[in-house]
Amino acid sequence: ACPTAAIVPGGAGYTVDSRLCISYFTIEQRGAAPEEMRGGIGGHVFGCDICQDVCPWNRRAPVTEDAAFAPRDFAPPLSELAELTEAEFRAMFRDTPVTRARYSGFLRNVAIAMGNRGLPQFRAPLEKLASSEDAVVAECARWALQLPAFQ
Repeated sequence: ACPTAAIVPGGAGYTVDSRLCISYFTIEQRGAAPEEMRGGIGGHVFGCDICQDVCPWNRRAPVTEDAAFAPRDFAPPLSELAELTEAEFRAMFRDTPVTRARYSGFLRNVAIAMGNRGLPQFRAPLEKLASSEDAVVAECARWALQLPAFQ
């Protein structure tokens, strides 16, 4: 089920190869994700957790109704995320793990996700991100604009 085939045989069973993991690329990675992995990242902006959803060990895990675990803003539109200023990013994601990606990493992820979605309405936000002072954000936005959907 892993979109980037990060679950590989190892030891007595399987292991996650972080060099292939979407969560690694969108949270821990500093700098740009390798170009050959960007397509597999799909529309993910922060993590993936597909492995957690399909893991046999988790099939009996209880679902909680505790409000502390409910999302504050579930899947805001990518075009809105691309427009966030650093102050808005910090306010929106205060006290959440999303800040681990840092503002720059977050915008990098948004650019990759918009490129992978390939929707016409993402051209303008990507063009704006392509002129970012942050070299990684600008490079990822330029990469996205070179995909066939934007040609």
